[in-house]
Amino acid sequence: MKILMINTEFNRGGAAKIAQTLYHILNKNNNIVYYFAYGRGEKANDANTYKFAYQSEVCFQALLTRISGLQGYGSWFSTKRLEKFIIKEKFDLIHLHNLHGYYLNLSFINFLGKLEIPIIWTLHDGWPMTGRCAYWFDCDKWKTGCKKCPDLVGYPKTYVDSSNFMWKKKKEYFSSGWKPTIVCPSQWLADRVKESYLKKYDVVVIPNAIDTEIFKTKDKDFIRKKLGVSPNRKVILFVAADLKDKRKGVKYFFESLKNIKANNYLVLTIGKKTNLTEEIKTGVDVRQLGYVYDKEEMSDVYSIADIFCITSLDDNFPTTVLESMACGVPVVGFSVGGIPEQVTEDCGIMVKPKDCKALAGAIEKLLNDDNLRKKFSENCRKRVLQNYTIDKFTDSYIKVYDKVLSIPVMRENGL
Repeated sequence: MKILMINTEFNRGGAAKIAQTLYHILNKNNNIVYYFAYGRGEKANDANTYKFAYQSEVCFQALLTRISGLQGYGSWFSTKRLEKFIIKEKFDLIHLHNLHGYYLNLSFINFLGKLEIPIIWTLHDGWPMTGRCAYWFDCDKWKTGCKKCPDLVGYPKTYVDSSNFMWKKKKEYFSSGWKPTIVCPSQWLADRVKESYLKKYDVVVIPNAIDTEIFKTKDKDFIRKKLGVSPNRKVILFVAADLKDKRKGVKYFFESLKNIKANNYLVLTIGKKTNLTEEIKTGVDVRQLGYVYDKEEMSDVYSIADIFCITSLDDNFPTTVLESMACGVPVVGFSVGGIPEQVTEDCGIMVKPKDCKALAGAIEKLLNDDNLRKKFSENCRKRVLQNYTIDKFTDSYIKVYDKVLSIPVMRENGL
């Protein structure tokens, strides 16, 4: 079986992390030959990967989106390169991930519709269902036709509101001419799909997974000594690629800290280093570690934390939550998206979005109750081992592959 995986990037981002996990594991299967095509990022040193877009093409489409609000209307040549590659290699199945990111033309969907092979599409956010954004927060306009977009500055940023036009074009492309099997990492996202113009397609829920041999409980005192953190301090960990990203709700995290009476704690952040003067109250000890790319190093940082805090205002099924839990670190955060499916009441404490007092109370409760924290820690690790292992993840995808390959590909509109 010859399978092509397509995503914005090969190495960077949550979707790439999930796609790459599947790519590497299943390439060990003698019955499967996996290829990975991508449009952005550094060229991978892997014979079975194919970077088909140039940076200049990506920049042009990004500029086009910025000044017009149009998405997927550039990248003509890069899209044609990908199509020629697909025709040449004669794949048995194509597995799509993120189609946004300024690297593909929407006409690619028409091309896929003409192929007599099954298509699987893993959704990592809500972009396929909206006229502009990947995360819609409290907005419901995507259900009936986006217009008067309330957030033009969020990704993908634009100066012109073309959301209604783009919603209609996406509906035109995505809801006819092909018949993908859609995979969602969370039941929350699957439920949103069933409310959209994608509801006609088969939807399967396969939760994201992480490597539990890397992300695991470790000797906390030993790791703290290695990283120069006192064994007597409580550590709160916060992870965000960009600490200024509105969607990550960083300001609510630091606002909640103002309501915490305890002061002998350390806040560690992972992500782009930035000036947090406005966010931090006087006296809060914050250490920014910057980006941590190595998984073993990341596991070490999780292991020294007492609490992992996630204040995303909109999210799907973040792997950072699973990584934290696999390392035995209880989770505190906002109850949004698929996060409550990950963090059950015996693994952490979820509160309403933007409720800083409730978040502060949850953080303080875990900081002060060693027994509860220990109980949650054990439950976190156990939950990940039961539900979110690589083996379980890959087995679920293989079952989907087998299912779509064993039935005739249904096609529409005479294509």
